[in-house]
Amino acid sequence: MSLNGFDERFTDLRDYILTITEWIWEGRGIDLIRDYYAEDCPVKAPAGAFTGVEGVIRGTLETLQEFPDRTLLGEDVIGSEDAPGTYYSSHRIFSHMTHQGEGAFGAPTGIRAGVMTVADCLCREDRIVDEWLVRDQAGLALQLGHSPEAMGRALAEKASMPGQEALVDRWRGPEGDLDIEALGPIAERYRDLWQYGRLERLRTGYDRAIDTKVPGARTLRGHDDLERFWFGYKAAFPAGIFRVHHWIDREDAGAPRRISLRWSLQTTHQGSGVFGPASGAPVVLLGITHAELRGDIVVREWHQLDEIAIHAQIAQHRQQEVS
Repeated sequence: MSLNGFDERFTDLRDYILTITEWIWEGRGIDLIRDYYAEDCPVKAPAGAFTGVEGVIRGTLETLQEFPDRTLLGEDVIGSEDAPGTYYSSHRIFSHMTHQGEGAFGAPTGIRAGVMTVADCLCREDRIVDEWLVRDQAGLALQLGHSPEAMGRALAEKASMPGQEALVDRWRGPEGDLDIEALGPIAERYRDLWQYGRLERLRTGYDRAIDTKVPGARTLRGHDDLERFWFGYKAAFPAGIFRVHHWIDREDAGAPRRISLRWSLQTTHQGSGVFGPASGAPVVLLGITHAELRGDIVVREWHQLDEIAIHAQIAQHRQQEVS
């Protein structure tokens, strides 16, 4: 995928995303953020959002202060050209890092951790102009000895979480909400699982040797592991409204079929599952999923959700109920 309107040094979208990520983070080219992010670029994550390149610089410096040896290993870039000169990348990263500085995760522990991140970037004229980002914050917390639930309570006390519609809108892009049926059977299967809890779709749509990465830095292997993950989530959130906000479906020569979707589930914490006793809290799950398929069968999958942000929504509701 050649890049129309980008510096000729970049051979394609994958090269662009992986190269500037390495330059900025591991090459310590923090000032290059001003060259490769639009001045008014919005950056949105489940736990918060801001606009402007200076915010990107502050966030990068704060992370490096806490984890100075952080590496960003680009596992995949699933990309598309949505309009001439306008490119979408969904970039999956695995990071090794040592907790050496004071920050969001408290006093330094010296613990070396590994965490998965997925970033969706809208790119135009050699710059990132919009970004959606999900990091496995719960997985990082657990490795550093923290409780994701406790961190969610602390987050709710620190800053008010927006309402459901505002959170869903945070996850939308220029195309709004996509027609799931028009996207085809894979998108319909995700809707059936998240919105309707049709868990029989797991055994018919997933390879017996399925390898799935899920929040909490966990790896699932096989149908039994996969079902246990879904039982936990669907016990907590049995119903809701599932929306797809961006979708990439690629079949490249010599590579498996790969899909990326950015999605939301507007739901209610109705049952006792992985998020504690039912609270009745209105909750929005904001996720990005990558999958590799053989035909329509998923053989590898990555679900990125910020479980600390989910705990924060529940904690905020409990606090409001008490007050």
